[in-house]
Amino acid sequence: MSTAAPRRPKPRHADRSSTWDGISVDNANNGLTRERIVAAAVALADKDGLAAVSIRKIASELEASAMALYHYVPSKRDLLNLMLDATYTEFELPPPDVADWRASLHHFAWESRRSLQRHPWVSLLRANDPEYGPQCIRSLEALLTRLSRFGLDIRNAIHLIGALFVFVNGFVALEDIYQGEQPLFSEAVLATGNFPKVARFIQMGAEPPDQAFERALNWMLDGMASDIKHQLRPPKNRIR
Repeated sequence: MSTAAPRRPKPRHADRSSTWDGISVDNANNGLTRERIVAAAVALADKDGLAAVSIRKIASELEASAMALYHYVPSKRDLLNLMLDATYTEFELPPPDVADWRASLHHFAWESRRSLQRHPWVSLLRANDPEYGPQCIRSLEALLTRLSRFGLDIRNAIHLIGALFVFVNGFVALEDIYQGEQPLFSEAVLATGNFPKVARFIQMGAEPPDQAFERALNWMLDGMASDIKHQLRPPKNRIR
């Protein structure tokens, strides 16, 4: 009978090279930098969508050759990872006077919504299993540190952040589709009079997006507060 230890499954990214290990930081004498390339890619995605982004198009924007860009960004995958990470430089952490975990997550949710509104293509990148880089990791570390000081352990904090992440992504996706309007319902079906509640809902008109987001967010935070109230550790020294 074999006593060999069972094999552990290989991590799903084991065969991938890291974007941040493989990118040159040397500057050539052509006016290009990695930051300029990524900024041009982000601007192009903001303007025309993620599908419009290519090394060739960015090279044209920067009046350079595609081969020159590959010195800084070896592949399209690396470019997308860098673009995603660049959006986190805009992410503002909760201010120092935020007094508890709920206020910290409230700030996080609003800031996440603003980021997705500025860069709608980010949700597509996240869906493609990217490699999260230094700016993202730095933001997450700072938020986890803040939440731990208010008594949340890392596991609970990650669960709460993840739940809000899903909520914000879903809200912004619908917000982008409807743009402040209600969904389209068949007038012919409603004219039958068989669906008075739906007809009444339509007559009420759409709720302002900011108001709808705040209301739904508070529902989320209320549920979280109820679930974790017995799991909170005594907070450490409060942030000054």
